[in-house]
Amino acid sequence: MGLTSSLYIGRSGLLASQAAIQVAGNNLANIATKGYHRNEIELTAVRASEIQRGIYLGNGVQISSITRQVDEALEARLRNAISDEGGSRVAQDLWSEIEAIENELSEIDISTRMAEFFNSWSQIANNPQDLSLRTLAVKQAETLSDYVSQVRGEFLNLQKRIDDRTANAASAANDLLDRIAQLNQAIAVQEGGSVSQAGGLRDQRDLYLGELAQYIDISINEQRSGAVDIFVGSLPLVIGNQNRGIAVTTESTGDGITTTVRLAEDRSPLDISSGELGGLVDFRGQYLENAIETLDTYANAMIFEVNKLHSQSQGLNLLDSALSTTEVVDTSVALNDPAAQIPFDIQHGSFQLHVTQVSTGQRIAQTINVDLDGIDPTNDTSLDDLAAQINAVANISAVVTSDGRLQITADAQDFQFSFSDDNTGAMAALGINTFFKGKDASDIDVNTDLVDDPRMIAVSRDHLPGDNRNALAISALRDTGVNSLQGQSLAGYWNRHIEDVSIRTAQAIDQLNADSVVKENLQVQQQAFSGVNADEETIDLMSYQRMYQANARFLTVVDEMMQTLIGIV
Repeated sequence: MGLTSSLYIGRSGLLASQAAIQVAGNNLANIATKGYHRNEIELTAVRASEIQRGIYLGNGVQISSITRQVDEALEARLRNAISDEGGSRVAQDLWSEIEAIENELSEIDISTRMAEFFNSWSQIANNPQDLSLRTLAVKQAETLSDYVSQVRGEFLNLQKRIDDRTANAASAANDLLDRIAQLNQAIAVQEGGSVSQAGGLRDQRDLYLGELAQYIDISINEQRSGAVDIFVGSLPLVIGNQNRGIAVTTESTGDGITTTVRLAEDRSPLDISSGELGGLVDFRGQYLENAIETLDTYANAMIFEVNKLHSQSQGLNLLDSALSTTEVVDTSVALNDPAAQIPFDIQHGSFQLHVTQVSTGQRIAQTINVDLDGIDPTNDTSLDDLAAQINAVANISAVVTSDGRLQITADAQDFQFSFSDDNTGAMAALGINTFFKGKDASDIDVNTDLVDDPRMIAVSRDHLPGDNRNALAISALRDTGVNSLQGQSLAGYWNRHIEDVSIRTAQAIDQLNADSVVKENLQVQQQAFSGVNADEETIDLMSYQRMYQANARFLTVVDEMMQTLIGIV
């Protein structure tokens, strides 16, 4: 081995130190680049040569590898944390919107309007003959029903916003999947199965994977080519350079519209548990639907319970005609048959129909039976049967209209009618002599007959002038247990819902804070492992600079020795 070998040794040192300086410089240049992972160069000694038996002499240095500093397990944990935070942020935003829509922290809310409505009945009880108090009760009821309908409308608007946001999130996720699939192909081509890595392309892909994790929770599997397959659960979204895509589908069901995130290629449902998409779909399908159902259940119970009391009581004037507000789909089936589609429960029993002759004051009571015991289904009472029974009462006519409503009319101006002792709920369910109309929060309203003539508001019982027992009963209804609400009162049922919303909103805020802390801690760990430390890189740069200078000096010495040798020759 001679001076020529020494030149090769010096050359290897210059090239290695030059590459190391470039690596350090590239790290420093990207110190603020989002998604950049620090590169690290590994230098190893060139295999030594035997200059004589048992004695070896080194041949310089070589670059073993230049690798990105990536902890794949840490990256996976960080992506999961990003997904969790994305889902928690959606939940916190949407629970806050529910709370804002219901507005129960102010005096412009359902609770306040409900209290004012029932309080108006207490005032009527103090002076049953006062028309102004009756008019006030109608106005309070209109205010309550309008606000209940408004809240439900805001829920539906929120549902629409969630659907739009879901579609936008799916579109953004699809765009990221396309970019990742393209980068997969570029990485596979550039790396070509070699040990070296396409650091810049991989950094860009990892950045897209992190952005994708904001929308859906993913797992990845890297192929030998350097491409990654992306999975949601066990379903692959990206295989190599192929994006199978995400699609958002909406389906009409008996309970409304259901939104599902599916695999675009074969419409398989995706089991998304976190991320923005997971949070949106979960909140819409579970919590928002439950809020709407709770509001509908509350309105349905209030309508029916108030109407049950009102329908079997009397106003200042009795009825000379009445048209039910409920349209029965099939008038030939039993009143409690689902095919009738009556939105309230009607029980087996009876009620009293009173026919009063105005000129004489004579009043005759007739028992109307509602057979719903199910012993002989062929004899169970249908709307047609009920109309026939009522029509058989003297001086009263009853027919079923073409739209499935029951119409009752006095045969002459000298006759009026009223109801009492209804243990079936039939009159309330059908909407005869009722205070409210509608079935739930979507269509709740005050009976137009009462709006037009507040004297028809049923305050008394047993046809006693000045009686206030029904007003007192309706006033007490706010805090009276209701069977359809599992024994809870109207106020108790709604207050429990408000408490649940408050608790869930607070929990969503706490969960978001916790998930954010986890994500931030993992980002700190990632930066500690993969990020660029300016001080460390500067120290490395100085070391490589000294290495370069030393090798340059070594080559100068070798050159001088060669020049001396040539001069001797």
